[in-house]
Amino acid sequence: MKEGKKNGKLIRTLVFAAIAAGSFLIFKLAEAPLIIAMGVRAAGIISVIVPAAAGIGAAASAADLISTLSKERKKNLEARAHEEIEVAEDVTEEYAKDASNPEITRKRLEQIRATAPGTSRIMNRCLEQMDRMDELQRRQLELMDANSATYLKDTVTTLDQVERELCLNYRSVVNQCIIAGSDAGEDKLDMSKVENSLGRNDKLLSQSKELLTVSADWVDKYNEKNDADRSLLDNWIKVIQDTISKEDII
Repeated sequence: MKEGKKNGKLIRTLVFAAIAAGSFLIFKLAEAPLIIAMGVRAAGIISVIVPAAAGIGAAASAADLISTLSKERKKNLEARAHEEIEVAEDVTEEYAKDASNPEITRKRLEQIRATAPGTSRIMNRCLEQMDRMDELQRRQLELMDANSATYLKDTVTTLDQVERELCLNYRSVVNQCIIAGSDAGEDKLDMSKVENSLGRNDKLLSQSKELLTVSADWVDKYNEKNDADRSLLDNWIKVIQDTISKEDII
């Protein structure tokens, strides 16, 4: 709908409302002279009819305006839904090319949650895992920066690998949602496969949290003694990398 047409209807509604209110006010102010000039009965009839007519006009114009705005809102929602479908296709294509990309994976999971409400709980679990991973990475970087611990770069790299592995494990969950369809709920998913993928990620997240704890302990020892034993930290890096390797084989 053109803006000028919508504004015209709004103005017309306001004019009718103003006429109704003005007529009522004028008749109230001029009530005594009208009664003298036209008589009680005639003045009473006019004082009711004129504001009422203007009020009816205002109500009709308001109803027309509301109807027009409702139709416009419906068109906007339809246009937005069409845009979301186009965005979904783009995200799907990007995800197919790089399922290990955290940003693309997050968008894909959010898209599935939006288009298949029955999978919301599962999608929320996936996104919550990604949030936990983001927080662990943030803390690891903060620990390294706060201590100028450039010697912790390999732990940061390891957590980046974990993040990409989490994303790859979501492929099975995404595939289950595709098979089930947009109107399906969890009852249509193979929950054993879903839980298997999410369980792998929980294991990696638990190991990553332990790596953060061990990193902090070793930094404290290193700050006291530069040649502090780093074997426990290296062992945890290896544990995580071994877990990733086994996941890849599976």
